Amino acid sequence: MKKLVYLLFVILAFCFLLPTAYYLLPTSLHAQPGWSEDQRLVFMQGAGWYPRAACSGDTIHLVWYRVGGGYDGEVYYKRSTDAGLTWGADVRLSEEDEQSSIVPIVFCNGLIVYVFWAEEDFGTLFRKSIDGGTTWGAIDSSLQGEFYRDVFIVNDTIFLAGARNPGDIIFRKSTDAGMSWLPLRVVGYGAYVRHAVSPPVIGFVFQVARYSQEIMFKRSTDNGNTWPDSMIISHYDSIGGQWAVIDVDTFSNMHAGWYDYKYSPYAWTGDIFYRTSRDSGSTWEEIDSLTIMHRAVASDILAEGSNLHLVWEDDRHGFNNNFEIYYRMSTDLGQTWGSEVRLTDALYHSYCPSLACGSGYLHLFWQDRREYGNNGSSAPLYYKRKSLSGSVTETNKLGLISNLMFNVYPNPFETDVRLQITDDRYKEIENIKIFDVSGKEVMVYEMKQKEKEIRVDCKDLPAGVYFLQVEAGKERVIKKVVKVK
Repeated sequence: MKKLVYLLFVILAFCFLLPTAYYLLPTSLHAQPGWSEDQRLVFMQGAGWYPRAACSGDTIHLVWYRVGGGYDGEVYYKRSTDAGLTWGADVRLSEEDEQSSIVPIVFCNGLIVYVFWAEEDFGTLFRKSIDGGTTWGAIDSSLQGEFYRDVFIVNDTIFLAGARNPGDIIFRKSTDAGMSWLPLRVVGYGAYVRHAVSPPVIGFVFQVARYSQEIMFKRSTDNGNTWPDSMIISHYDSIGGQWAVIDVDTFSNMHAGWYDYKYSPYAWTGDIFYRTSRDSGSTWEEIDSLTIMHRAVASDILAEGSNLHLVWEDDRHGFNNNFEIYYRMSTDLGQTWGSEVRLTDALYHSYCPSLACGSGYLHLFWQDRREYGNNGSSAPLYYKRKSLSGSVTETNKLGLISNLMFNVYPNPFETDVRLQITDDRYKEIENIKIFDVSGKEVMVYEMKQKEKEIRVDCKDLPAGVYFLQVEAGKERVIKKVVKVK
C-alpha cells in the first residue's frame, strides 16, 4: 500500500512539474540551422527593455533599461569579448534616483564606446568609455530638452537623430567627439525616428500622425547642413504605418522597414513592409510585403555585406498571449528574400528584437517572459547568434586586420575589373579569387606576371554582387564589387 501511494505521488509530481519546467528551460523546438540556442543574459529582477548592441571585432556592447522590481528605469550595460560565448557583469550607467532613465542607444568605434539615454524631465545624457567598456567617464548632461533614439559615429563626428516636444524631429552633430555640439536642427514633425548614415548622406525615417501615421523619409546630402522636403515612403492611405527602421549598406543603398495594418483583419497587428532606395534615397523601389499572416509588429533590419537581416515580433501563436521572434534574410540586398524562420518557441511573450553584427556572427537580443508569464514584473533579456561563415563577408565585418592595400575600379563595372596594388606586397600574390554572394568560388585569376596593376576579365559573369579576394602571405583582403549589364 505504501508503495502504491508513493507511486501515485511521483506521478502527480511529475505531471505538475513537467509543464512548469517547460518555462524554466531554454526551448528550441524548431530547427534553426546556423543559430545557437537561446541564452538568458540578465538575471536581475525587473524587465529588460529596448536592448541595443554594437560590435567591434569579437567585442559586443549591449545596453538596455530596467523597470519593475522596485525600479522606475535605470540604464545598464554588459559586454562579451568573445563574440557572445561568455558575458561580463551587468553595469549600471545611469544614476539611481527618482528620475527614470530609459531607451539607451550605443555605438562603438574601436575601443571608444558611447551610450546615450533619455532622462525623465531632463533630456539626453551620455557616457563614454575609451577602453572598450572597461571603465566609464562621467555622465554628460549637455543635451537638455532633447531625446534621441539613434546614433552613428564616424571618427570624431557624432550624428544623433531624435525628437522633442511637441513633436519635432531633431538632428544634432558633434565634430569633436561630443566635447561640443553644433546648433540643433529641426528636420520634420513626427515620432519614432531612426536614421542611416553614409557620409555625406544622412537618411531619416519617422512616423507622422498628420498623414494617417504614414512613414516619412528625409535626407541630407551634405552631412546634415541642409534638409530638403520629406517624402512619404509607405502607402499613403487611411491606415497607418508604424515603427520605422532603416539601415544603409556599403553601397549607400537605403533599406527601410515598418509594419502596417492595411491587409490585417486584426486591430493591433499587421504585416512587415520593406522598401529600398538604390541611389542613396533619391528614388525608392516598389513596396514589398514580407509577411502574410497579419500578426506582425515591431521589427529591426540590418545590412551586412550583400545580406539583409530582418527580425520581427509575431503573434500568430496564441493571439495576444504569445508573441514570438521571426526572421528573414536576403542575400541580394533586398531583391529576393528567403523563407521565414521562427527563432523563439516558448510560451508567453518574446519581443523587442534587436540585431547587431560582428566577427562573422549575427547577434539577436530580445526580451522574454517565458519564466514569469505575461503578467509578471520580470522579463529578462535573451540572446542567440547566427554564424555567417556560410557566406563571404567583407574584411571590416570579419574583424580581420591587414596592411595589404589595393584599389578596385571601376566599381560597378561592365566587363572587366582592375586592381591597383599600392605597396610592394604584389610580389607575394599568387592569385585573385572571386566569390558570389553565397560564398561559392566562381573565378580564379592566376598571377602569371607580378604586376602592380591587374586587369581581370569578368565578361562571362552574370550581373550581380561579387567579392574579390586577394591574399599575400598570411594576409587576406576581401572587397565587394558589382557587375552591371
